[in-house]
Amino acid sequence: MKEVVLSKPFDSEEDYFLFEEKSELKHEYINSTLFEISGASKYHNRIERRFANLIEQFLDKNLYEVYGEGFKVKTPDGNFFYPDITVSLPESERYYTNKPVLIVEVLSDSTRAFDLSDKFIQYRKCETLEYYLCIEPEKKVIYFFQRVDNNEWMVEEAYTDDEAVISLPKLNISLAVKDIYNS
Repeated sequence: MKEVVLSKPFDSEEDYFLFEEKSELKHEYINSTLFEISGASKYHNRIERRFANLIEQFLDKNLYEVYGEGFKVKTPDGNFFYPDITVSLPESERYYTNKPVLIVEVLSDSTRAFDLSDKFIQYRKCETLEYYLCIEPEKKVIYFFQRVDNNEWMVEEAYTDDEAVISLPKLNISLAVKDIYNS
């Protein structure tokens, strides 16, 4: 991620949203600093699209909303991120949700370390978040993190087998790895 130098921090969230509406590029806003989001590979885009299509087929749309990579998640610390896919409780905010239940990041060489560490630390501060998946787009690996008792998180497993099934019981959904990778 490339840091963007601001002459001064935004005076309000609305200023940030207006800046993003006018910008040709997307920027995550972390600790009053803008970070430019780079484009994605075709593999990244395919996985993102497949996963979103799969989850929308099975999700109860009366209980949850699905957002793509153009919609922000706001963490309790006031940071804004653009996950690749977010499943959220219904939200009245126009530009973001602060009620994610599932967040999916499709990894890349430039974001992998950040997505698996610092970004995950921020995401798990969201009280409603139950699941975090990080998907490798060019090799069959899905890292699955789940909230457990006492607000702790555990690595459920790294799924690599076509026949493996990722269970998301709070969403009443199970997804086969082969379907995500279309193999």
